[in-house]
Amino acid sequence: MPGSKSFNGGEGCHYADDTVWFTTKGDNRVWQLDLTGNTYELAYDDSLVSPGTPPLTGVDNVTGSASGDLFVAEDGGNMEICLITPDDKISPFLRINGQSASEITGPAFNPAGDRLYFSSQRGTSGSSSGGITYCVTGPFRT
Repeated sequence: MPGSKSFNGGEGCHYADDTVWFTTKGDNRVWQLDLTGNTYELAYDDSLVSPGTPPLTGVDNVTGSASGDLFVAEDGGNMEICLITPDDKISPFLRINGQSASEITGPAFNPAGDRLYFSSQRGTSGSSSGGITYCVTGPFRT
């Protein structure tokens, strides 16, 4: 359709301050949609990372903190939640070990912004009944 944009496998979404960030799993990208300016741009694309191994693979769920940092969970990859700062610095925030048959899901902050909750969908068992929910306490950057 003329004037439209197709995205490859939309997955996670976060809204704050007239901006929507969303992930596309099929091409491992994080997008930023400016609702005020009616524009969109790439916030992260693993194929543009060079040299070396991209810090974030298997983009999935996404949430944001009061500081504007994005926390992007990996589906597979290194089982990490990676941080993308407002000035486009990307780094691992945390990694779950011993759960390679799982994926990180649902990162979200409590209303006070001092606790980050997320789950390992299948935990250490690899079974859908083996999920584990975690709580990471802050303070986080403000």
